[in-house]
Order: sequence, then structure tokens, then C-alpha cells
Amino acid sequence: MTPLLLSVLIVLALYGVYIAAISARHEARPADFLDGGQALPGWAPMFLLPALGAAGLGLGPHLALVTRFGLQASHLAVGFVLVAMAALLLWNRMWYVARIAGLSTPGEALGQFYDSVTLRVTMLALAVLFALPFSANLLSSAAQLLERATDGLLPRAAGVWVLAMSLAIPAIIGGWRATIMTLAMQAVLLALFLPGSTILAEILAAAPGFPAVPIPVEEGVLWDRLPGVIQYSAGIGKEMPVAGIFTTVALSSSTIALLGIVFSPATLYLGQTASPGRAVGISTVWLAAGLLTGILVLGAPLLATRMADGPVALAAQFYAFEPLAGVGLIIMLLVGAMLAVTFFVTGGAILVTRELVIRYLFPDMSEREKRFSARVAIGFMFFFLAFMASFLPLMSAILGSVALPLAVQLLPAFLGLTFLRWISRGAVLAGMTLGMLIVFFTEPPGLILFEGLFVNLPWGRWPLTIHSAAWGLVINMAVVLLASAATLRAPDNLQRNRLHDALFQATGMTVGGRGLFWALMLLWGFLAYGPGAVLGNTFFSHPIFTSGEAALGIPSLWVWQILFWLLGVVLVWWIGFRVGFGRTSEEGIRTIELEEGTRRPPDWLAAGLSRVNGRER
Repeated sequence: MTPLLLSVLIVLALYGVYIAAISARHEARPADFLDGGQALPGWAPMFLLPALGAAGLGLGPHLALVTRFGLQASHLAVGFVLVAMAALLLWNRMWYVARIAGLSTPGEALGQFYDSVTLRVTMLALAVLFALPFSANLLSSAAQLLERATDGLLPRAAGVWVLAMSLAIPAIIGGWRATIMTLAMQAVLLALFLPGSTILAEILAAAPGFPAVPIPVEEGVLWDRLPGVIQYSAGIGKEMPVAGIFTTVALSSSTIALLGIVFSPATLYLGQTASPGRAVGISTVWLAAGLLTGILVLGAPLLATRMADGPVALAAQFYAFEPLAGVGLIIMLLVGAMLAVTFFVTGGAILVTRELVIRYLFPDMSEREKRFSARVAIGFMFFFLAFMASFLPLMSAILGSVALPLAVQLLPAFLGLTFLRWISRGAVLAGMTLGMLIVFFTEPPGLILFEGLFVNLPWGRWPLTIHSAAWGLVINMAVVLLASAATLRAPDNLQRNRLHDALFQATGMTVGGRGLFWALMLLWGFLAYGPGAVLGNTFFSHPIFTSGEAALGIPSLWVWQILFWLLGVVLVWWIGFRVGFGRTSEEGIRTIELEEGTRRPPDWLAAGLSRVNGRER
């Protein structure tokens, strides 16, 4: 299998170089290297967004969790409906913000809207966090899989550098547009390989699998039901919950954590640089909420059952039947990781170039110099990525664990920017700071740091089976609501009103005033992955309206998941196409210029910049 596997990887790398060369040759101006001229073809973001959601969840880790915990872990996929809705609302508004006010990056949008350098720096730090430790952890896992698939011919460390170079060269040549177009085609491969591998595994299996037989979970774990609403556990590392970790609060809080993919700087930048049209609606409604969620809900239990001995063992069975099928399974898992690595590293490098180098260090650069600096930044970012993945895999895993929950803490800031004009700068900064601190101390980095320097904390990771993203966001939102109520007459209120008035004039849409829809949405969330989801344990096998048992032949919880996946697609379709958030258009846009307090950076930042470029600011 090794020669064929390496050959396919080489073909994928050459395809990326080919697309990059074509894209570079057709650049209208050198600066398009950084943003694709804010006119990425609609089909590219449309295919890429669902694949990014799958990459954030992690195909390999998700299948491993389903193998270990059964349908309670598979229930996570239902939460992608909420992720699709968040992407739909946020991409629509951020696209209009970029066109109306000329705020073409997420950091620029938050920083200028709230007149806050701190928010700019936060977005820049998150871009680096996703580009280095988060992506390094994914790259290290991909190289480890490649080592097992090649029987040690390509060691993990060597695989890291080989994969990093194959991903870096197309990005350096073609920039943002070429990267997105290449990754969109890889997303199509992912959409074909995942259901194809599942079907093929069932065809080739000699013994019956799920749902005819239980998923082979560990002893004591409830494979076909959720282990209650909450478990009073001190957290992972202190006390392992009985019957499994995926209670309903664990599922709902983990769904909140998945929103971190939507709030990551590179993902928001992707939405801001897309062309107008219906692509965002098609992507979120039919591909993310529909296709991706459906494949994971229906296929993950089947494939995970067949993958109980690991992906390489299943790939060997495929290879004996058809060599390309065996290689395709490995490629599917590799592409899921490599896609996210390329996206976050390239996007992070471009945002660092725009937000730091061009804005503060060398603001007078020509377009060709901007393109060159972006290429240098991409090269350095991929080098440090490979270094971390090769020599610091444990540190990458530890630091990467906080990327998604930290990104979620920006939710109030983006709500203020896009929908709720009464959220003030002070409230956002206070809530975000407290929320991020709580995330830090309920994830491995804070726990390891505090317990190594001081005393053992009484809680572990995700106490009470509640994800750190939810712990931080609850405190964050509480502070934002209280502080905003006290600053309704803040001096920057006029500027916030100007942007929101222009947004409403361009779109004519708000999310308020539709009480029935939001009541249905809350009811769906309560039953789909909230406390009401425990009803799915027995609702279709021991119906409450009869004393008999229903002979379905499949677990009741699986039917519950399928039902609420389908209902969720309807809800996302409603807000996407009936309300109108699934369409963007340049008609009716009235451009405005938001006042900027000062272009001069704060003293603490100016001192550091003067050491770099030798100039006072």
C-alpha cells in the first residue's frame, strides 16, 4: 500500500501547485495575493465551510470517540446544525461589514468598531494560536497515521516535514485564492470518501455490524443512550464519570465549543472575502447542516464499529479487495487534517501580515512588497508549524486544546458588531477577559501551570461534564449584559448606531421580531442536544403513550438523532432562505467610514515596534 499511498499524496501536492500557478498568473493586482480581490468564487467557500467543521471536530478523533462511547459520542454531530446557523448569520453580516465600512479583516472590524487595539491583538493572537499549536497537533497526528500506514517507512518526524513542505509551496505561490480553491476540491474528495468508505466497509464485512450488534465500547459505558443530564464529576483527570462522559450538558457545551471554528479569524476572513450570491446559504443549509451532519449521524456509528481495530487495519482489508479503496480511507483521514492545517496556517500568516506588518511595521509598502511579505510570513509560519509538530507534539496538543473555547469567547463582541448595537466596548473587554481566564483554568494549560507552581486544584478538565467553552461563555455573557446595561449612553454609541443603520438599510433583515421561530429554535435545541435529549434514550423503544415495546431493530437514540437532524435542516433553511440570511448582494449598500480614534498604537506596542523597525511612532 505504501507506494500507491505516497503516489496519491504526490498527485495531490502537484494539483495544489498547478492551481497555485494558474491563480498567481491571473492575479489582477499583486495585493490580490492577500485577499483574492475579495471575490473568491462562490463554489469554493461553499464546499470548504462544511469541511472545516469536520476538521474542527476531527474525523479520526470523532470516530475513535464513537468507538469508545457509542451513540452518546455520535450525538455530537447533531450540534453541527447550530454551527451551520451561526456561520450563516455571522458570514452574512461580516460580508456586509466588509463592504459597507471597508473593514476587510476580523481584527480590523472589531478593533475599529469598538476603537480597541486590545481586540485587534486578541484576534491576532487567536490567528497564531490556530496556525501553530492547533494546526501542529493536527499535522503531528496526520504524520503519525502516515507512519503506521507505511509500516514505518516514513517516520513521524520526517512525515511532518514532507507534509508541511507539500502544503507550504502552493500557498506561497498562489496565496489566499489558490489556497481556498485547492482546499475546496479536497473538501469534495472528503465528501465522497467518507460515505464511500462507510458503504464499502459494510459490503466487505464478513460479520454483522451496527445496528445489528452493539458498538464494542468499554465495559460499563452506555453505548446506546445518554448517561443523564449531568454528572457531578470533578472533571477529567480527577474523576472519570461512570457510564460515559457525554451527558446532555456535555453535548450542549461541546456544541458551543464547536462554534470556535466559526469564530476563528481565518474562517471569518474567508466569509469576508467571498463573492456575493447564494453560496453561503447553500453551504450552511444543504452542505453543513444537511450533508455533513447527515453523513456523521448516519455513517459514523457504522464506520466506527468497523474501525474498532484502527484505521490502518480497516484500510488493509480495503486494500486486499481494491488497492485504491484502501488508500482512499487513509487519504480521507489525512485530507481532513491537512485541509485544516493549510487553511489555518495560510490564513493566519496573511492576517499577521495585514494586521501587524502592513498596519504597524511598514505601512508604506507597495503592493508588490505586501505580496512578498505575505509569502515570507507563510514560509515562516509553515516552518514553525513543522518545528512544533516534530519536536513539541505534547506542547502543541496542550496549547491547541484551548483554541476553540477561547475563540468562542468572542461571541459577545461579534454579536455587538453584527446584531446588538447596545453591547459596549468596556463590556466586551471585561467579559472576554474573564471568560478566557475561566477557559484557561478548566483546560490542560491552566491546570498544568497552576498545579505545577502552586497547589492542586479541586477540579479537572470540564468539571461537571461541562465543556470549558460553556464555563467561560456563561460568565462572559453575564458580565457583558450587566456592563452594557450600565453603559447604554457610552460615547461610542453614535458610531455603533451608524454601522447598524447601514447594515439594516443594505439588508432589511434582523433576527429579532420572530418570536415563533426563536421559540421553535429553543425547543429544538432543548430536545436535540439539551436536557430533553435524554428522552431519546427510550422514546422510540418504550413509548410513553403505550405500555408495550416497539420492535424497531435499531436503538431509539439513533432514531432521535436522525429526526432532530432533519428538523434542524428545516430551521436553518428557514433563516437562510425565508428570512434571507443565505444571500448577499451589493445592491443597496451605502458605504460609510467609521471614525478611528487613532492610528498610533499604544505606548507598550509602540515601544516594541520601535525596536523592530528603528522608528518612533
